[in-house]
Amino acid sequence: GHFGMPHMDGKPATVNQYQYQDREVITAMIPGRKIALITYNGWDKVCNLVHQGRNAEAEESTVLYAYRKRIEKNPAIELMISVMLHSTDGGEWTEEELSPIKEIRIMDVMPSHSVLGAEIRLADNRTYIIDFKDIDGYKSC
Repeated sequence: GHFGMPHMDGKPATVNQYQYQDREVITAMIPGRKIALITYNGWDKVCNLVHQGRNAEAEESTVLYAYRKRIEKNPAIELMISVMLHSTDGGEWTEEELSPIKEIRIMDVMPSHSVLGAEIRLADNRTYIIDFKDIDGYKSC
């Protein structure tokens, strides 16, 4: 998560949204700071809203968030994948910066035999295995 982007001197953050084939992106920027929320899997949409009285630097702030409406009772397990970027560099985000994940391979059963996970390859070719095997502690049957 993140704090809202403060509306310094009453000036709101600049918010942009982008739709790509494999992801949805929303960005917010104020002078000297920018954030990006990138959703890849499992979310319905990305949104923003303005809060009042919840930021230490300004009365109003802009918050980015991802949204998923669950309408089924006990829906099937679905992996929800998102990336949050923060930067103090000036200027707009580049398309390269807004493309941090090169490949997602979702696995119904992981090598550890846990249910649902993924192998994620980043744009710089680093690879991470996302395995929830012991997410609820070190239990064994």
